[in-house]
Amino acid sequence: MTLLQFRNEDARIVYLATVYHLGRPGAESRAVATDAGGQGLQAIYDEVLPRLNQAVIEVEASPQQILRLNDALLGVANELKQFGIANGRTMVPRFAETLHDLFPDTVDEPGVALDLVQHPVMLRNRLAYAIEQARREVESAELDAEIERRAAKKWWQVWRRE
Repeated sequence: MTLLQFRNEDARIVYLATVYHLGRPGAESRAVATDAGGQGLQAIYDEVLPRLNQAVIEVEASPQQILRLNDALLGVANELKQFGIANGRTMVPRFAETLHDLFPDTVDEPGVALDLVQHPVMLRNRLAYAIEQARREVESAELDAEIERRAAKKWWQVWRRE
């Protein structure tokens, strides 16, 4: 587990990214099946939500959660662009309401969302080391699991594709 520390503005972007991620159909079904804790980004969402008014928020995250947060930050940057260009329309459930709650300027002028695109990109750049470390840990765990799986397979059972 890695301790991630977010300033208030970063925590709002993380919260928006988790809303975006959880709003996609089936986003957490694979997370529950593959994550060791079985929690995905729902756990980060649950930790950040009640503490959004704090100056600094600390969140414990597994390597899988960090990689999902990375993907969610990329997705929320694209969704913010789309939101600004499409004059406040989005296909992601609860995204517009959450964006309006976190950034009230977007209610009257949806184009302000284009100015917010830099925040998830900068946050992702600040998290680059943690993301790379998480990627290495996940790849190492997958490699170890593959080695164990191959070691468990009997050499003479060529018809088995495990």
